[in-house]
Amino acid sequence: MANQVAFTEKLTNFYRYPCICGFQDKVEKPKEFLGYLNTPSPKDRDTMIYIHIPFCRSMCIYCPFYKEHHKNIDYETKSRFVNALVKELEMYSKEPYFKDVPIVNVNMGGGTPMVLETELLIRILDAIYKNFNMEKCEVISIEGDPIALQDVNKLKALKEMGMTRTSFGIQTFNERLRKKLGVESSVLDIFKALNALEKAGVDEWGCDMLYNCPDQNVTEIRYNVDRICDLKPTVVDVYDLNISPNTKLQKLLDTDYFKSKPSNKNEIEMFAAIMETFGENGFDHIRSVNFEPKGYKHSKKGILYAFSADLLAIGPSARTFMYSGGMNYRNHCSLERYIGSLEDGIYPVEAGNIVSKEALEERDIILFPYYMKLRKDEINYNRFKEKIDDMIISGYIKDNGDSIELTDLGKLWAGNVQYYFHSDSEKEKMANSIFKCLSEKKNFFNQDNINC
Repeated sequence: MANQVAFTEKLTNFYRYPCICGFQDKVEKPKEFLGYLNTPSPKDRDTMIYIHIPFCRSMCIYCPFYKEHHKNIDYETKSRFVNALVKELEMYSKEPYFKDVPIVNVNMGGGTPMVLETELLIRILDAIYKNFNMEKCEVISIEGDPIALQDVNKLKALKEMGMTRTSFGIQTFNERLRKKLGVESSVLDIFKALNALEKAGVDEWGCDMLYNCPDQNVTEIRYNVDRICDLKPTVVDVYDLNISPNTKLQKLLDTDYFKSKPSNKNEIEMFAAIMETFGENGFDHIRSVNFEPKGYKHSKKGILYAFSADLLAIGPSARTFMYSGGMNYRNHCSLERYIGSLEDGIYPVEAGNIVSKEALEERDIILFPYYMKLRKDEINYNRFKEKIDDMIISGYIKDNGDSIELTDLGKLWAGNVQYYFHSDSEKEKMANSIFKCLSEKKNFFNQDNINC
């Protein structure tokens, strides 16, 4: 008999499974750990490449990703870094596992890749073209910020190298809140960036928006959604503000730096308002955190492509997931350690785990709420039927016969639905990771010191 479940504390979405914990999954011998690379794999599998560029103009206090302030990094170090990226790409391309495998998508994120000099970005793209099969690649996406994206000549040069889209963070139109969160660009910079994109002929662009920030209310959230829709992006990513212990943001929230604090109540009300306001503006809710203009069609192999594709991640802190090989690992969260390893000819892997068949099945069902709809024959349905029935009777999932789908209520609680399907062992591992981070005063995301 199915159990009635009522969620009360809204959880953020999960984009990775299983988790990687630097304390519990440390890789001592990268060469042995990456033994799967010696085995040829099917050439027709879909593979994406992610490049992590850790340099950023703004050291936003809410961002958990590994980054370095670009003003503190001289050109020589940036050049060494790019040499290391190229070396890592070359090393993987020569392995039997990646020999001639077609790449369907390339994404440069960070950090802010666009703060790199044009010639350095071109060197990275050139290395990808030279070392991988790019005949089926439909999308090359490079993240920027509203200041870096004002360089029309850089945009044109990258477009000539194959860049098809860009993305950047708008976050909020509240100038005072932008400054308090550490965002260097202004609202005016957003409009200057869009003007530059138009001049360069870059038609496809996406943006991020934050909600449940301190000093925010539902009225302001609706205003932000309306203004973003007016700008006509091709996709919008909406993220709740995550507040972790040990961070600068958490400490500031314990003072009077902000007038009002984020809350569970605000998060629920704001996301409900976000879904409603995007709908009023003619945007479809296409993923749990993604909205796009009604009728707009992204490339099948684009930025929202299925998580079941293989992802080769290059750069410091970058996370590789080889669905076909059952491998899940992360690079060093340190610029010097990353560069040093590759200068010594060693893969810069810091932590990771081998993913069992059972964990892969769990990954399929856990990522389903992000996509909001899933065919039953794409998962081990019988294994998860009891929990699926719980979600159906509780009103979070509906049964369409050959597929399951989140209800409107389920879309509001997507992260909670995901967590409901986590295995007990994975929940225990995550709890142990949090405890260790608290003890060591580390950031939860990469178990490093970013924003701590």
